[in-house]
Amino acid sequence: MQDKDREQITNIVNAFRILNKDIRESFKIMSEKLESQLGFEKWKKWEKGKNQVKKDYWDAEGLLHGWDDWYYLNYYGMYNNQVVGFTFVISIEYDEKTDTEYSKFIDKLDSDINKHSPMLCILGIYEPINPKKIQLTNQDTWQYVDSVLQFTDDWENYKHEEIAYDKWLDVEINFQDNEEAYEGWYKKAKVKIKHITDISSKEEAVKLIDNLIHEM
Repeated sequence: MQDKDREQITNIVNAFRILNKDIRESFKIMSEKLESQLGFEKWKKWEKGKNQVKKDYWDAEGLLHGWDDWYYLNYYGMYNNQVVGFTFVISIEYDEKTDTEYSKFIDKLDSDINKHSPMLCILGIYEPINPKKIQLTNQDTWQYVDSVLQFTDDWENYKHEEIAYDKWLDVEINFQDNEEAYEGWYKKAKVKIKHITDISSKEEAVKLIDNLIHEM
């Protein structure tokens, strides 16, 4: 490896280190604000001994070690029979041949985004099929709500022309009407998308959570 190439790679990794620190700071501020406002005691009881923020959930460590191309951060809880919270979608394993719905969605949102690294904050309010049986994660710690956040096959009856940053989008979700079979699925959602790089201050992070709570 030539010195020039080595320097370029080092600079890229260092830039990611700095950016990741900023991302986690915004995430921490938003998580603490949401927790202080809503509590989420039900999730705490169910997930006793687990971190509510899944640090092992396709996190930066896996990304840098090359284990996978997914890097999500999540924070959700139950409030008034709804699942409320947000996801930071930093890096995904995008396949041009199969992820066509995702591609169309991103093109409508922002045609300049690198689809492998969209850097999106998705705030959401989700209506479970059965609030009494709803679980945040399955036995493999996969967060059910992430399946809703694929922008793809299961979203229905929303206005495609209204896809935009900083705008609430009402979505219906394709599901079978069988409450006994769905412990982690939803029938309706309201989502708002923000580019993570636009969360540039503590005030902006707090404002996003205030707006999320206001929409409930």
